Amino acid sequence: MSGVEPVKVGLLIDYIEGTGGSDSMLESIVLSAFRLAEDELREKKMLDRGVEYVIEQANGLPNGSFKPVRDAYYRLVEAGCVIIFGPWISENGAPLGEYVNSGEVPCITVAGTESMLGEYMFGLPAGSMEEEPIIMANVAYYDGCRTMGIAFEDSLIGEQYLRSAREACKGLRIEITGEVAIPQIVATKVDELRVLAANKPDGLMHIGMGLGVQHINAGLKELGWMPRRYTCTAFEFAANSPMWREHLAGWVGLDQFDERNEVGRDFLDRFEAKYNRRPAFYWPLLAYDVGRMMLTAVATARPLTGKGVKAALERIKMMPAATGAPGTRLRFGRFIRHGWVGGEFLVARRVLDDASAIVMHGTINGLVEPYQPTEGEKVMGIMA
Repeated sequence: MSGVEPVKVGLLIDYIEGTGGSDSMLESIVLSAFRLAEDELREKKMLDRGVEYVIEQANGLPNGSFKPVRDAYYRLVEAGCVIIFGPWISENGAPLGEYVNSGEVPCITVAGTESMLGEYMFGLPAGSMEEEPIIMANVAYYDGCRTMGIAFEDSLIGEQYLRSAREACKGLRIEITGEVAIPQIVATKVDELRVLAANKPDGLMHIGMGLGVQHINAGLKELGWMPRRYTCTAFEFAANSPMWREHLAGWVGLDQFDERNEVGRDFLDRFEAKYNRRPAFYWPLLAYDVGRMMLTAVATARPLTGKGVKAALERIKMMPAATGAPGTRLRFGRFIRHGWVGGEFLVARRVLDDASAIVMHGTINGLVEPYQPTEGEKVMGIMA
């Protein structure tokens, strides 16, 4: 409608690597998925005004610092955004929660720590520090692991993961034979791995944001020790580049993409029809789910303010999710800030030993045979 201002939706990006450039993941994946969700709401006559995406990028923790993230959040508030997607990283989300939850504009974060959640901070995370070790330990148990060495990143979330990993292993009677802190940044780790190798556990579990997993394979090769290897949603880096697949070759880790999910496949069909490409991995599906939640709240908010959007988020119930295994759903509520419904919103996938592909491995409920793509999906490279 002429003269009607677009509603402003903010994106708070606190991890800059891989998001810049004219053909960036931000434009080609996140905003493309948001616009597809926007189109669908318009077709349903739910969204009757334009949407302007206001983007703030800050070099936050772990490579930068927290203050730029806080400042970026307030710039989005001052710009008139009624909802914000971000932050993405737990190290920034934990301290930012204090400012967001003071109450003005809601955020949907994909960061894992629950310490940030509150009145205005909602979570659609790639797992959490509390849940992911439980799923990893169960999958390792199904694989036959009865002893485990743990390499945890020396950071806030690494320590949170470690507490949960201890409890998860204890519950399954998996003996932890050693624990070592490793750098959260990229660094060699041979000395730390040597400590774990001394007891030759059945498996090795890495926990942390993910940068610390780099060079573990190289260190294990140097030591001549290659146990079963497990990691948290740091595994999702493997979908982003061949370099990461090399670092995670042979690893099992947690992911949000499951080829069996028909909602996700339907989304990819529509994505391909609109953009002439089919990015069959976790990030487009997650962005689509986040976009639907945000834009549904915008479309149903009364009034269209930060407070109104927060209340509208709380009214969303049992939306079928593109993310996760079949049957995963989305919802928030008055005292519900974690949006996934279903025990298989995270699945375990495996990078083949030659780093050529990523395949299904299992869920918290058991091992799963790799998905067999149709001939059409093979042509479109769904397994790549």
